[in-house]
Amino acid sequence: MAAHAVDSILFGLRPGETVLIEYSAVSSPELLLYLVCRRCRARGTPLLIDDISDAFAESVIRLDLMGLELEGLRNVPVIKIGGSRDIGSVFGRVEVDKYFLDFRYYNEIYKKIVPEEVVFNPVLGIHKLFIALDRHEVIQLIRNISTFVGKKSRVALYFLNLDIMERYSPELLSFFEETASTVLRWDFEGGKYRLRVVKAANSSIMGSTVSLGFRDISRP
Repeated sequence: MAAHAVDSILFGLRPGETVLIEYSAVSSPELLLYLVCRRCRARGTPLLIDDISDAFAESVIRLDLMGLELEGLRNVPVIKIGGSRDIGSVFGRVEVDKYFLDFRYYNEIYKKIVPEEVVFNPVLGIHKLFIALDRHEVIQLIRNISTFVGKKSRVALYFLNLDIMERYSPELLSFFEETASTVLRWDFEGGKYRLRVVKAANSSIMGSTVSLGFRDISRP
């Protein structure tokens, strides 16, 4: 199955959505990020990546080890949230210990760089904050994220390590899932990567599943 098979799900997401992409620790979520970026470039859809605690840098390094072509990823606009490893075109920085609760400073950066068209906005490493912060702070973080639901300038894609969340914050995972407008699952089984829609604002993609091999994802 060709990589563009994900288009029905990806471009079935609506402006203003907050989307959770739940993945297992061994499912190589960086491949889905690679696919999202490739399909957005193919469609001329703007991208903006939120890189929390160097999660984007870690993803790019793993993709490089897989032998994938990374020209597009090295130039994508990035907002750094914590961390120190710069990959992509970094347009702004937010210090986690200072701004993680109210997002006001993030909003200032976002408004300066967001294009007039709807932007796809992968958010990488959010689970790192869930581990680092105490329960009250995590609840406040999710509430802050919920204020972005309905912001029609973007489609936010929160990549979330499901194994970590189920171990450390299972009840807060449910809170986050309820807040999100759409929930996707990315896993690896039987030699295939699979993207499933388990909750959707757009009823036409509800229950959809796409299965891909590595060659499908890596093929130009």
